Amino acid sequence: MFASFPRRIAVPSARSTVALLAALITALSSRLPAQDADSTRATVGRAIRATRAPDIDGREDDAVWRAAPPMTAFRQFEPGENLEPTFRTEARAAYDDRYLYVIVRAFDPHPDSLASLLSRRDVKTASDQLKILIDAYHDGRTGVELAVNPAGVKRDYSIYGDITEDATWDGVWDVATTIDSLGWIAEYRVPFSQLRFTAKDVHTFGFGVWRDVTRLNERTGWPLYRPSRRTLISQLGTLEGITGIGTPRRLELLPYTVTKSVPNPAALHGGSRGSLAGGLDLKAGIGSRVTIDATVNPDFGQVEADPAVLNLSAFEIRFDERRPFFQEGAGLYRCGGSCEGIFYTRRIGRTPQLRRANADALFTNITAAAKITGRFDNGVAFGLVNASTENVRGANGATIEPQTNYLVLRGLREMRGGRSQLGMELTDVRRRSDAATDPFLRRAATTLLLQGYHRFARDRWEWMAYTGLNEVSGSAQSIALTQRNSVHFYQRPDHEQSYDSTRTAMGGVVVSTGIKQVGGRVRYENSFRYASAGVEMNDLGFVNLVNDISFRQSLDLRQLRPNRLLRSSFSTMSAQTNWTTGGLLSAQTLSVHTSGSLLNNVGGAITASLSDVGGTHCVSCARGGPALRQSIRNNLRVDLVGDPRPVVVPRAAYRLGTSDTGRSWYRGADAGAEWRFASRFSTSIAVNYEQVTNDQQWIGNYGAFLSDTTHYTFARLQQHILGITVRANWTATPTLSFQLYAQPFVTTGDYSNWRELTDARAGDYADRFSSFRTTAPADFNVKQFNSNAVLRWEYRPASTVFLVWQQGRAQDDRNAGVFVPGRDVRQLFGARPLNTLLLKVSYWFTP
Repeated sequence: MFASFPRRIAVPSARSTVALLAALITALSSRLPAQDADSTRATVGRAIRATRAPDIDGREDDAVWRAAPPMTAFRQFEPGENLEPTFRTEARAAYDDRYLYVIVRAFDPHPDSLASLLSRRDVKTASDQLKILIDAYHDGRTGVELAVNPAGVKRDYSIYGDITEDATWDGVWDVATTIDSLGWIAEYRVPFSQLRFTAKDVHTFGFGVWRDVTRLNERTGWPLYRPSRRTLISQLGTLEGITGIGTPRRLELLPYTVTKSVPNPAALHGGSRGSLAGGLDLKAGIGSRVTIDATVNPDFGQVEADPAVLNLSAFEIRFDERRPFFQEGAGLYRCGGSCEGIFYTRRIGRTPQLRRANADALFTNITAAAKITGRFDNGVAFGLVNASTENVRGANGATIEPQTNYLVLRGLREMRGGRSQLGMELTDVRRRSDAATDPFLRRAATTLLLQGYHRFARDRWEWMAYTGLNEVSGSAQSIALTQRNSVHFYQRPDHEQSYDSTRTAMGGVVVSTGIKQVGGRVRYENSFRYASAGVEMNDLGFVNLVNDISFRQSLDLRQLRPNRLLRSSFSTMSAQTNWTTGGLLSAQTLSVHTSGSLLNNVGGAITASLSDVGGTHCVSCARGGPALRQSIRNNLRVDLVGDPRPVVVPRAAYRLGTSDTGRSWYRGADAGAEWRFASRFSTSIAVNYEQVTNDQQWIGNYGAFLSDTTHYTFARLQQHILGITVRANWTATPTLSFQLYAQPFVTTGDYSNWRELTDARAGDYADRFSSFRTTAPADFNVKQFNSNAVLRWEYRPASTVFLVWQQGRAQDDRNAGVFVPGRDVRQLFGARPLNTLLLKVSYWFTP
């Protein structure tokens, strides 16, 4: 493949970088001491059968705890790996036909110094903590974590891929805590129905216990855990002695009802409309290996709003998934690396793609969705997601989002205890188009991915590879729009592919491979990716970079034990080069990052990068015009974070950069703090300000389409961006809490020097443009406010009441181009509010 490249991109710089990285690895490795030998302490625990179930009261006076053998060989893993812990810890385990019981005694000579802060469930605070880790399949790849602090606040995670945590999983389990003269105790009761294991007479679970001592910033574990190995579940010990528990019945139902008062954007002077709806979430086990999750008429009204942003780039902005149904278990559908873009759950229930008027719906309703997952003893696992969304009509009666079905199928086979894997993933989208949508939206999209990895050299190195095939189809008009969108820009005059307005389908292939070191103090990674020009995965994925060949190398150095100055540190250097598939150099970046914390737990980081070296070309800057030569770009960012243990934790960052031979630049600063002035109440505020001057901000293309008379125009944009994010949390008990999120956002823009592109590849920056019009484009002043207030009461295990108030405000018709922050924020709060009030009640039960 590389043999077809022009000689000018034979990449001597890449070879030099590889040689430099190899030399650094050799030099660093020769100076670092060998790792300590593995601890010979016991890694096997034993659970006993309880003839009488212990009372879950946080006390160790039950008869079963006097009989159960203790697990005592705890070792420190933070800040130092394999060191003696400061305080002693003991754990014991028992079981009966329905439950696994665990008690952990955390000795502490000064129990009055325990950090014990209240928060709602799943919120991590600067508190002491005890955590149990259970791998019931005993496959070294999957498991759950159940954590609690001395105040009784629970957190739980599911784990996939050995090390990746999924914080969205909420199991149903009990725990009680007490503080006494010896320290503190956590006593767990975990239903076997919440664990996944195969039917056997005798069971061996993977098992571990972790402890956090906040005032020392120390973490210990049984058995010894080594962060340097970049694994988790496969490092657990074993819990033996569990017999005769059978296969638990797994059926959970969560019916709910929702009443809403939502804004009516069509009303001139405000107004709202009410609705009453209901739905059902279901989780059921088929045998011991397969689980079904389904939802009918789901509602996500309690989910926090997305941050406000003004996007002036050519590409879509990716937002995090916040909806619990799509978050839980998402790890199975992630294959690692850049292939994760194949499944972007925010496509399901998206904002209607043809939405034009304020009175049109903001979101597409999901009528039903289901997930099926399974895992077997031979290492085979599978997952299936299917979701249907309704047909959405706009205020004028025309369809703005057709009825659509989304299908995702994932299958994999793990071998050698999870150290090797082969997998596949299939995604398919089918739209029921009509006359209003057929010219604009694709009717179908299908992607097939094959992937795998293999660990070798005592699991210190990993090789990975994947390849994907993709095709989309629809009317000639919709495929013509696809060719012209910002992912492809087939109309670019120097594009490798030809624009064809008669096509009714297009597609392409993606191939990637890489090798990386996954253990030790020094880690090296080298990866290659090829994506052909026709790849289009954005019906159910998120892939903006196509028509691309990239080569990336990185070198990491980690500190495993504290030294005289630093508690911990991490440094990395990376180099990446990109070409189009026709061999045009499109990006070249060298970046260096170092971060760490001092012995007093104050942390910081410095990141620097140098980009667009050697005459790179931007293929999207002219939005379908010729590739535009780029000048050197440099960036620097400095971060500071305070000690997380005091009442006030400050944070600050400063960033700056220049490009376009100094004509473009930016300066930005972030400042904020988290303030916990009571055990039950915390608040945080973050202020972000950025001043940007972009000398080549694209404005528009004018003239006959696909002709040499088209004018590709740019201007100088001076922009101010201000965002303020406020969060507040009040916790009455671990099951009753209130959260507030509020964000005012202001950005202004002042345009000048409107020019057109005349010589896109000129070596001198000034020669690339000439004057276009004397009148500058219209300035702007865009303001938004989003807020979300949620009262949450878990009135019984897994059964909740949500009371939610959401408010949004927007304004863009005042003081264009003039930035006065105090005035702009005041005017924003004078804009018409759109209020949504929601009450949701759910009831969890298992028949």
